[in-house]
Amino acid sequence: MIDMEINDIWSALQPFIFKLLAVVVIIVIAYGVSRVLTKLLGMVFRRAEVGYIARSAEIIKIIIYISAAVAIANVLAPEALVFSFLILLIGLATIFMFVDLLRNIGAELYIRSRDFVRRGDWIEVDGVGVKVLDFDVAGVVGETAKLEKVFIPYTKLMNSIVVNKVTPLGMLMRIYVDIPSSYGIDGARNMLLEAIESVKEDMATEPDVTYLGSKEDKLNFVIEFHIINYRKLTKILATIDREVRQRIPEAIVRA
Repeated sequence: MIDMEINDIWSALQPFIFKLLAVVVIIVIAYGVSRVLTKLLGMVFRRAEVGYIARSAEIIKIIIYISAAVAIANVLAPEALVFSFLILLIGLATIFMFVDLLRNIGAELYIRSRDFVRRGDWIEVDGVGVKVLDFDVAGVVGETAKLEKVFIPYTKLMNSIVVNKVTPLGMLMRIYVDIPSSYGIDGARNMLLEAIESVKEDMATEPDVTYLGSKEDKLNFVIEFHIINYRKLTKILATIDREVRQRIPEAIVRA
């Protein structure tokens, strides 16, 4: 009689015990996965600032724990499947509402993992030169050679041609000059070479003046050279612009 009662009690408790064990296993797995992914994140983004790594780790933990909570609900009560389905619908709706934000976060993860752009680099985005000052939550904060503040979303960097001008030889400077065709190709090139002699001491490499072609009675040239001191960028550009215009008043100089 006693054995039958024990068996009945065990039969009644057995499903709850198994569910409790399953819940414990889910919690342990979720905790272990969050710890491992947090460490991997620190290894992958070891050059990133601590705040960014901590923010990314928190996002990962939240996702893991929410997934674990849904799994536990399914284990404890079969009817929770309906609740889980509703959570899934809400999650999909949330993703749809914040798709731009999620896309920007994904772009940030990719850009930082590739380590292509770093603080202090001079980059060119869609033809605009920008010095990277800081990495914000939503994008890159920088400034132009004229000290204009610039904000570039990470998605913009992913969808644009980005040129990092910082090389082992220094920062690559590229200056475009349009000159009336009446000066002639050789004459215009010689005048440009004379003009950039004024900043020769700031150059890390020999300047290269290339003729690109002509358009609307204008000769199009590009001047390329490297500099070491980034802080002299504005001064160098202003000096070259002044020297070129002294020799060719009609010239159009643009960086």
